[in-house]
Amino acid sequence: MILSSESLDCYDRCERRYAFAQQYEPKLISPLGVLYAALESALLAPDDPEQAAKDETMRIAAQKEITLTEINKFTTVRHIGYLAGIIAVALRLRLGSMSQVQNCTQNGFDWKSALYETADGKRHRIELVSFWDDDRLRACAHSWRVIGELAALQSPLTLTTVVIGPHRGGRRHSAWAKGLLHPVNKTLRFAPRNAKKTGFNDSWTKVWREHEGAISTERWLAGMKQDGVLDDLILSREIIYKPDDNRMIAARKEMGILAEAMESASENAPMRRSSCDETGRGACPFSPCCYSPTPVMPADLPQLYSSSLAGYA
Repeated sequence: MILSSESLDCYDRCERRYAFAQQYEPKLISPLGVLYAALESALLAPDDPEQAAKDETMRIAAQKEITLTEINKFTTVRHIGYLAGIIAVALRLRLGSMSQVQNCTQNGFDWKSALYETADGKRHRIELVSFWDDDRLRACAHSWRVIGELAALQSPLTLTTVVIGPHRGGRRHSAWAKGLLHPVNKTLRFAPRNAKKTGFNDSWTKVWREHEGAISTERWLAGMKQDGVLDDLILSREIIYKPDDNRMIAARKEMGILAEAMESASENAPMRRSSCDETGRGACPFSPCCYSPTPVMPADLPQLYSSSLAGYA
């Protein structure tokens, strides 16, 4: 059996969702899911991460339907592609080139890592979050996405979070994607530099990155740095590993127990309602089954799901 932090997290949140995922592939994907996939392609691309992000976004859009809110699919895809691209450039400038951490064997099962490794040997868990505070840090640090990797790889990791802003009107509202242009000299700004000022007057024009192709990525990132917002949007926290720590011993034991239980996961397991919209990558893709007014299974909804032998395992 192949275990991963994603499969453990999925099963831990909802056995039913995990069971569905072993047999069915959702034809729908959330914008956040697309963003993660595009960012992964960009971070691992040998060159031109921005183009890699845009290409991956378009590839996914051609194969799946994206859950939309208030803007059309083309605008959503363009927004995600540009967003993933600039984040990838910023991460690579800060951390260097990256590669995927190789799989390993742990306690009799294969472990598929979701970490990235930099040239200096450090391993990073990349998390995209709407906001960042101590509660969110605690939730990430205690999750299988971190604890599972520590226990399986038996080495420290760095939790690197990227604050992408709230999702409103189909877009992410943060300096990664939105800025202000001066009405005359076209200076790009993101925050006041004068401590006495609280904002910009109405003459400044709000601009979205995907609409301002003439503004280079280098200029956009330089403006973010000059206005002091960049360091608040990429945050890294090292998570140490101690092999004799009781938390690691317990985690490895629990991973073995969960691995056995996951092999008999049932589609008829009770719903875990508290996790339906707290998956970390958008709402559960199987919610149309669970929230249907009539009893349905994924097989009854071929317009939403296709048969899959891969799933999470």
